[in-house]
Amino acid sequence: MTWTRTSREILPVPPSALWAALADFTRWPDWDPDLTGAELHGPAEVGSTGFLVPNGFRGRVHSRVAEPFTITSLIQDREVALRQPIPFGVMDLALTVAAVDGGTEFVQQVTLTGPLRAVMVAVIGGDVVKHFDVKCARLTELAAAQADHDA
Repeated sequence: MTWTRTSREILPVPPSALWAALADFTRWPDWDPDLTGAELHGPAEVGSTGFLVPNGFRGRVHSRVAEPFTITSLIQDREVALRQPIPFGVMDLALTVAAVDGGTEFVQQVTLTGPLRAVMVAVIGGDVVKHFDVKCARLTELAAAQADHDA
């Protein structure tokens, strides 16, 4: 009853610059092509909740019926993980950053659990994985701009 996909890429940017893009939840739509909105209800810390708005029809439905996500892990400069309730289950999303030769390894792990996971893979999970290369390209642009700003 679990579907998990892990994607990884080496991005040619410093870890601190990549982390800056990931840690600002309100900017997630700037790099995630599946989102049109994002908000965090309070400070970025484990237990805080927020709302991600998917694009298109999914977003209109999600905005009306979905519960907020919860931050399940937040390790400064290393990892952010969210748990998003889905119908009869959950979606866990973990994003990690690690310094490697040539830049930063960015890893995305998506797990869908529950009896409707196959439906949720078709509705959202597949796109989260399918668009990983676009996310990486946009994150690289944002992180490079951040690194230039910090220099």
